[in-house]
Amino acid sequence: MRHFRTHNNHILGKAKAALLEAIDILQNTNKLLGDTGSPIPSSKIAFHARLTTPYVTLGSTQTVIFDHVITNIGKAYNKHTGHFTAPLNGIYVFACTFLKSGNKALHLQIVQNSSEISKGHAPSGGDIGGSMNAVIYLHKGDVVKVRHYPGRGSQTIHGKWSFFTGYHL
Repeated sequence: MRHFRTHNNHILGKAKAALLEAIDILQNTNKLLGDTGSPIPSSKIAFHARLTTPYVTLGSTQTVIFDHVITNIGKAYNKHTGHFTAPLNGIYVFACTFLKSGNKALHLQIVQNSSEISKGHAPSGGDIGGSMNAVIYLHKGDVVKVRHYPGRGSQTIHGKWSFFTGYHL
């Protein structure tokens, strides 16, 4: 019984050390993000979101809604619509990494309002990844989103492995 307690105390000690390290990392991250009493300047815009639904079958021009927001500085990304709305004029960078599922290929595009600014493809076969990115000047109110490429029939994106990111330079 004594050996069991010693073993458990050792495991608890390691868990406590890991938890304290995680807290330290989070506190440092908050400092970097401005969570120290001084607000992040309103000109700082950045988001990073992940698709959580395991498999989403997309129809023609269907918006991919990355519903789990990891970062949303400036609150310009809407997790319910999948739209990023530019809060101010300027140069923005966007990227999307995705995993397709099943034997069909997957074709996606990043669009500004309704115009394509980038496209990505994951070829047919097993689970294969794809990516796309864009650097573009946006006017306040412009909308950027990821959508399924028009005219490709239904294709499936694998959630949990698919991300959409953007930020103002």
